[in-house]
Amino acid sequence: MKHSKLLLAFLSWVLLALWAYGKPNIVIMYVDDLDFDQISVYDHKEFPSYTGAMETGNLKPLSPVTASQNGRFLKVGEMSWYKDPRMLTPNVEKLASKGVRLDRFYLTSSTCTPSRYSLLTGRYASRAPIIVEETPSNEAPIIAWNSFLDPDESNLAKDLKAVGYQTAMIGKWHLSDYDTEGIDFSTGYNNHHAEAGTGGNLRPFQLAASYFPPTADYGDPGVQNEVARVYEAMRQQVQKVSGFDVVDRLYFANIGGIPLPEHMRVHNLEWLTEGALDFIDNNKDQPFFLYFCLTAPHGQYFEDWMQKDWRATPAGMLKKRPKGMPSRESVRRRVLAEGLPLQNAMATWIDDSLGAVLSKLEETGVADNTIILFLSDHQSRGKLTVYEGNHAPGIISWPGHVKPGSVEKRIVSNIDLYPTLMDVAGARMDPETVIDGKSLVPVLKGKKVGNWRDSLLLETSYSRAVVTKNWKYMAHRPPVEVLESMAADFKSPQAADGRRHVGWSGRTTGAPSGMGVRFNADQDFPNYFDPDQLFNLEQDVFEQQNLISDPEHKEVLDALKKQLDAHIEQLPHVFGEFGKN
Repeated sequence: MKHSKLLLAFLSWVLLALWAYGKPNIVIMYVDDLDFDQISVYDHKEFPSYTGAMETGNLKPLSPVTASQNGRFLKVGEMSWYKDPRMLTPNVEKLASKGVRLDRFYLTSSTCTPSRYSLLTGRYASRAPIIVEETPSNEAPIIAWNSFLDPDESNLAKDLKAVGYQTAMIGKWHLSDYDTEGIDFSTGYNNHHAEAGTGGNLRPFQLAASYFPPTADYGDPGVQNEVARVYEAMRQQVQKVSGFDVVDRLYFANIGGIPLPEHMRVHNLEWLTEGALDFIDNNKDQPFFLYFCLTAPHGQYFEDWMQKDWRATPAGMLKKRPKGMPSRESVRRRVLAEGLPLQNAMATWIDDSLGAVLSKLEETGVADNTIILFLSDHQSRGKLTVYEGNHAPGIISWPGHVKPGSVEKRIVSNIDLYPTLMDVAGARMDPETVIDGKSLVPVLKGKKVGNWRDSLLLETSYSRAVVTKNWKYMAHRPPVEVLESMAADFKSPQAADGRRHVGWSGRTTGAPSGMGVRFNADQDFPNYFDPDQLFNLEQDVFEQQNLISDPEHKEVLDALKKQLDAHIEQLPHVFGEFGKN
């Protein structure tokens, strides 16, 4: 009996391997907060970006403030646009020349967690089990950093694995809570929180971020042992939740939300990229799915991040330099040789990571059988809103299937990636599983699809929007307590600075920060506080002119409201007056 079971298991493995043979490899490179003006294949004046808004007179010039004040993680003395908009990103250009550039790629949510949730599941973040569980159906849920992946959900990792793929997640996760087995973040390393009573009013990510006290010495062997222990516990948590075969080079969340001594809070693209290259090397003889998530640029980061300690990682301090990417010093040399300011170096650093992956695919002989998706999880401009922060760069290369150098202008979305990649893999989706997206395979192949989408729903914070070819309608419907907080803030501007500090998410941004609402959205979008907004995107890509009161556009507005209502009806919750039929 024992031998029969072993034989049956072996035959099952052989059949799965034979079935998987010839399936295309899949690489998703998901870049954090990458904007249209940070790569060289988009015209920054035609696509929404800080640099384009500045150059076209759609962004107010600001006085430089410190990096801790501007809320965009900038180098001291710099602002969020580029003085010289040219970017040195030859590998991005190479990928675009071989594939299709997506001109209307939308993330259904403009913050990290829901964007990643929708990519891996093909579902709107408002369907996340934790959101459905915590929000009654007659209320609108907030969509922010809360749509955690449930271990019982279907996702790309599990479902591609089921059809013979070896799967890996490398880099930033940001899809789980901090309930990590064996780690009590509320007490802190060596009980420093418990003894000082400093953890009582902190959010979970703040507790994790302050797990090590500010005085922790990153060189202390005890500290390094604890860093390694916490990292491994978090790595196992992600692997258990996600179902990936390999979870490596993990950034559990944003750098500011990882339990590390201050010195070790860095971007380390070389370390991440080495992990991606190792996975390709180890799996070149079988179909693989690589979900490769960079931590950079995450806002408008600058070259000074490349001067940080190359040894520092969330897993501990490295003893040897990672292999596979050009040196950071060579990035600076190349950027300066092109006559560009070092402000632009982050783009080239990211491009080098992509270049290393492309080279490894060529070297291992699998490039022609690999679909590559180079995508941003959203833009930094308009983050935590339903403005065009949801509209971000996207390139897909699929040799033999996608017309080289083509441009796709139809609206596509991250919720389309799950059904697309299941289609690419020849995998059958469970008919009982709700999927909001649609397979892009016919679109990528340049076919006319008569029943493609007329509109797409966007959901972020307590805001929803519907976007079409030329128009966008957005509505803000927060709960009463948020409206009351916003009204009180409006009547009593903090610190007499003339700015409002409570946005549609209900979050309060203190006046000492130098910001108005979170991410300074009130400064980028002059109609931010209007509860209903209508934009002609063909004429106003930077979303500066609210046409909601223009009677000329009433017919368009009425049609968009009906579309928003129809979208909301399909989801688990109502939204204000929408979705109640």
